[in-house]
Amino acid sequence: MSAESTADHGTFGGRGRTTYEIVPRAMDSLVGKKQRIILALASGTLFALAFPPVPTGMTAFAALLPLLFLIEGLPDWRAVFRWSYLTFLIANIGTIWWVSGWWGDDHWLKVAGVAVNLIHPLLFTIPAIAYFFLRRRMGATFSIVSFPLLWTTWEWLMHLPELSFPWLLLANTQTYDIMSIQFITATGAFGISFWIASINALLFHMLRRWLSDDRRLRFRPYLPGVTVFLLLLLLPRLHGMLVMNDTEQTRPHLRIAVLQPDVDPYDKWGKGETPMGKLRHLIALYDSVAAFRPDLALLPETAIPFRLLQASWHEEYSWLRTHLDSVGIPLLSGFPHTVYYDDEQTAPTSARRIKDTDIRYQDFNAALLLQPGERMPQIYRKSRLTPLSERIPYLDALPFLQDALTWGVGISNWGLGNDTTVFSLRQDNGEAGIWAMICYETLYPSFVAGFSRRGANVFGVITNDGWFGRSSGPYQLMQYTVLRAIENRRAVARCANNGISCFIDPYGRVYDRTTLYTRTAIVRDLPLRSDITFYARYGDWLPMAISVLTGFIFLFAFISGRYKT
Repeated sequence: MSAESTADHGTFGGRGRTTYEIVPRAMDSLVGKKQRIILALASGTLFALAFPPVPTGMTAFAALLPLLFLIEGLPDWRAVFRWSYLTFLIANIGTIWWVSGWWGDDHWLKVAGVAVNLIHPLLFTIPAIAYFFLRRRMGATFSIVSFPLLWTTWEWLMHLPELSFPWLLLANTQTYDIMSIQFITATGAFGISFWIASINALLFHMLRRWLSDDRRLRFRPYLPGVTVFLLLLLLPRLHGMLVMNDTEQTRPHLRIAVLQPDVDPYDKWGKGETPMGKLRHLIALYDSVAAFRPDLALLPETAIPFRLLQASWHEEYSWLRTHLDSVGIPLLSGFPHTVYYDDEQTAPTSARRIKDTDIRYQDFNAALLLQPGERMPQIYRKSRLTPLSERIPYLDALPFLQDALTWGVGISNWGLGNDTTVFSLRQDNGEAGIWAMICYETLYPSFVAGFSRRGANVFGVITNDGWFGRSSGPYQLMQYTVLRAIENRRAVARCANNGISCFIDPYGRVYDRTTLYTRTAIVRDLPLRSDITFYARYGDWLPMAISVLTGFIFLFAFISGRYKT
């Protein structure tokens, strides 16, 4: 420890007083309150600017630098908690401020959105505190090298629980630079997060060394670091240049029509228009693409806003079946699907009960495929639900919270599906497998990859992003779909009620992007692929391996570490 520059700080646990050299002498000026606010503001702002609709994501490669410098000058874990919370509160407000749906009249959505913006930053304090522990326990070099592993482990673990909200993964910042992210066919999106965290750690190491060296402009000591930095930037791009030459022209294709009805999401559940009137309004758009003879027409999430398959709507269902038989084009649409349980033992604890009966039921946010000549539709029920907005997390364990979520529109507390359905679409030369992820499911890499393994030759996305107005929300969710296309090498037809609808090829290139709040339809031939990427076959092998390694790092730190500088 240098005798010239020491700081008196508490230990990680806050017990006792020990002297540590937390920051080099040249960085002593960074530890004042004003400087800490500047660093937190800088890191939070750079983080927010990395996400769509900002079209580069370049700030992600330096977004964590101010945070790492900020942690260097903090005395204990409580300070790390406070300042990292402030940092990511700024980042959250800058990226997902729209989640409360300020444009609508649903008060629950507003409250839930505010809660998300206040609670979500708490999760980001976890890697900051863990890094601080390693920094104190094992020293600067060890902690900096471990930081990319730590961050990637945290991102992966945070996207697994039912309470997860994986909107702000570092990987989601790079959806515009598709040339540099083609490697995720092997690593999945968490490979991008590890890549970005590694560059942040490397830049922090070099800048920290330069500051501790009294800012001397000497190139030779930094040559290895600069070389690694350039390789980290250039090698992924070179790989992308080599693999993006495939035009998919020789593969069989599926012609898909995406129908964007532009129905007000707050009004469509109302009683003003009859169910038949709502259905006819949708089918008018379906009829408008018939001349293009698509193999499939796609309607968005809950486009049919009533329980079409129940006896109460037999007239509407019969009319729709007859019309599809006449036109001859299969239809895939979102709708609410109700499942009844006569047996108390088979009903989930979160299932509602029909008053004065033993019958229980659940409503599912679902999709159905109707094909001409077939009486029974194929059905898929959404498996990944937005916490608080669509379902109270862990409701099966906490059924007394059932009535805590009551939307002002639509259906509250959707059932949690566990379907593995890949729709089988008949064609003249055989069958094609298509799976339609529903809205929020787009955010889960390994979940989506599972449907590629089960035979989906092409992906659909059906969503309803109109809750969030002309904000950045619809642009973000649309761009995140690019990652799922590349990871699985599957073309995607994205159908959004109010936009943004589009087509995405297996390399992440976006075509025919629609504008928000327009009633329109787009048609394109999409390639059918049956090859399985390394990531689709083996799933989250990379973050799992990194998590195991991170566990050993912390075990080693607990067993053999000493408080170091």
